[in-house]
Amino acid sequence: MPTQFCTGTKCCSNHTNRAHSDDDVHCKDFVIIGNGPSGIALSFFLSGNWPYYTGVSQDEFLHTRLMVEPHQSLVEQDLQFLSDGLEGRSNNPVSLLLDALQKPEADLGLEQPSLLEWKSNPEKKVDHVVLGRGKPGGIWQTLDGGLLTVSLGGWMELPNLSMSEWKESKQFKEANSELLSRRTSVANVSKYYTDYVEIMGLMENFRNHTVVTGVKQVKCEDICQTLELSKQTLKENIADNDQDFDQGVEEVFNVDMEDLVPDDLSSQCSSMSRRRSLSSVSVDSCSIEPWSPMPLQSYTGTSRRCRFETPNCDMHLSFDSVRNQESYNESLPNWDPILNPSLFSCSYKQIPSFPNLSSLQDYSRSISESYKIRNKPCIDKMCSQKTLFEVTGYEVTTNDAGMKEMKQFKYVAKNVVLATGQTDDPNKLGVPGEDLPFVLHKLKDLDDLVKSGHLTQNSDPVMVVGAGLSAADAIINAQGHGLPIAHVFRKSVADPGLIFNKLPVALYPEYHTVHRMMASGSYHHTKLLKGQPVEKEHPGYKAWGETGIVEITKDRKVRLKGPDTNEMIPVSYILVLIGASPDLTFLAEAGQQLGRIPGAVIGRNNPIDIDVYSHQSSNIPGLFAMGPLTGDNFVRFIQGGALAIASHVHHKEESNQDHSL
Repeated sequence: MPTQFCTGTKCCSNHTNRAHSDDDVHCKDFVIIGNGPSGIALSFFLSGNWPYYTGVSQDEFLHTRLMVEPHQSLVEQDLQFLSDGLEGRSNNPVSLLLDALQKPEADLGLEQPSLLEWKSNPEKKVDHVVLGRGKPGGIWQTLDGGLLTVSLGGWMELPNLSMSEWKESKQFKEANSELLSRRTSVANVSKYYTDYVEIMGLMENFRNHTVVTGVKQVKCEDICQTLELSKQTLKENIADNDQDFDQGVEEVFNVDMEDLVPDDLSSQCSSMSRRRSLSSVSVDSCSIEPWSPMPLQSYTGTSRRCRFETPNCDMHLSFDSVRNQESYNESLPNWDPILNPSLFSCSYKQIPSFPNLSSLQDYSRSISESYKIRNKPCIDKMCSQKTLFEVTGYEVTTNDAGMKEMKQFKYVAKNVVLATGQTDDPNKLGVPGEDLPFVLHKLKDLDDLVKSGHLTQNSDPVMVVGAGLSAADAIINAQGHGLPIAHVFRKSVADPGLIFNKLPVALYPEYHTVHRMMASGSYHHTKLLKGQPVEKEHPGYKAWGETGIVEITKDRKVRLKGPDTNEMIPVSYILVLIGASPDLTFLAEAGQQLGRIPGAVIGRNNPIDIDVYSHQSSNIPGLFAMGPLTGDNFVRFIQGGALAIASHVHHKEESNQDHSL
């Protein structure tokens, strides 16, 4: 066992004296898994870029709270205090806070200047690495560049670089469709994210084209065993470093004890109406008992299962309530409507700290003393377990001969952040024949088949399965190639949960065209959609609403069953677009207990259970999550998770310094 442990910037004696190899160990404070917008935003914060409030919010109560410490960055302040009483379209209060300051009144369709100023604090930089499967931008690098974003272009921005500033620096012109709709193309978004990393000086933190294969908690001696260091080698390493120890002791890799217990208050319920209002919010907190780290294969200690008690929670998660939300699964990860709060479900509820005050003056007087009390950290339990994370995987590189090679890597880190998004594994139908080679799950596959000549206008119909925006994009794409289309979906076109019924017609005319096509169905009489007659049929398109797939046969036939349908139809290919789930298999058994519903698969209906003010997992200390994994599916809101993590790191460091005095 080494006499000194690894630090975020310096490895222990066992690692520093070991010859470098392809699977060399790297020591970091944070390993961020995922290089999409979530990972990019967090890297920006951890690089010492902090926001400062310099404007005047229209929310007088929020402005009053921000003026308690006007010269401090948001990172330095009490985020629970600042976000008190905020409401909006995110599950997470810190996301609402940052969005209210970065994009004031954005839900009203307004484009107002940010109320924040960003300053670089190099001394606050946290050593970290961002691991991603491709170029920075994540899923946005894999989508069809010709599509328009569903969110407005300005809502796709990351901190301190507006889309307009970026476009001006690149000196290119937008297409007319983008100018008219205020939306932007997927190609622009993917290029913006790649350029953002370079412009903001974050490239040194990114390791792209990597695949993470394992994340586990370990003790330092377990790492040494993994490296197969003998006792004699350990003695030699210690002896070689004796001179260094005489001159000055190396910094010990100190896992801070605050991370091993949950925060004082952990909200499990929240209101999500569009308008922010202090007086209209009701906050009920749910208590979570402290627990010890989960046992691992390399550690045979005991642990306690986490216990959730929600005596005052007025919304209890159940599998029935989860099923009611399935209508949202088929939408794009970054869809963000205007003036449509009904799209969003409630996951948290906050109680304002001062619900009965009659005036802003009373509120201002009340918060001063409250802030002094709340600003002091409270730790109920301390744990002496020094637990680190070992992250393993491989990087795909290209050698001089143009051949692909896999280079293994290993990181030892204090903290790991899950920022992978939820689009790794496509959801399945669960019917016989689904694994046949002509059943596809990506829109890009359709384009490839057309380019290769395997799909033509004379082919049997392409079956598109799903009633979300991805399915609509596939129909628009297939129509562009002149392909015959068979569209199958389970919902009724009049279902209020159907995403087309929530989109403003003026902003999304192409999706409303698809909706009208769906309404025509397979019936032979005129139907009405929102009181307007719908064409009996569209050339090359036929829809089967409220219909499911029973089986898929090897001879490319599909059996359908619905209220008016029980037939077998021929197809050329089947494109199943019914949502996706994250791939967290690298977490092994530990990943099964991360959700709000323990044991259930992590997904849109079961996000990772976190403390909403630090984004640290409620089950595994030192493990953080952000973005879609925590319910923030929109780029506007994922940045709040980055602020929460950065603030947690800062306050933890301050607490360590206080304890060392």
